[in-house]
Amino acid sequence: MPQLFFQASNTLALVAWIGLLLFPGRRLVSSVLCAMVVPGLLATAYVALIGWKLSSGGPPPESLSTIDGLQQLFTDDWAFAAAWTHYLVFDMVVGAWVARDAVRLGLPWPLRSLSLALTFLAGPTGFLLHLLSRGMLRQQFAIEDGTDTPPH
Repeated sequence: MPQLFFQASNTLALVAWIGLLLFPGRRLVSSVLCAMVVPGLLATAYVALIGWKLSSGGPPPESLSTIDGLQQLFTDDWAFAAAWTHYLVFDMVVGAWVARDAVRLGLPWPLRSLSLALTFLAGPTGFLLHLLSRGMLRQQFAIEDGTDTPPH
């Protein structure tokens, strides 16, 4: 059963991420589907799963502050699936922001797409690439016309 939950969560996230990669400028995709609807559904599943696990005993609080304790916790398939869902939610919210910001700034499609793909696959890496890209874009505009913001 945890495997089914894991697969369903991943599939839902993957479908939303495909939409975000293909249509980052569509408000319905980047501001609604990937910023609220899918993360909201996954967050609801996460909260239900965590609530269920905590109501059935849960780990002692001190075990959550050590690597050994967390490793022990994640040997439970449901706990691992919940933790993975946590990643899916936050990576998607960050990805939706990256998409909106990249479109607003006019970042080139390949760079925007790479940032989004990396945010999906390795969250902080894609976010960092986006931050560096937007910084370089701002620097480029500042050099070209003496301002520090791109045209709208």
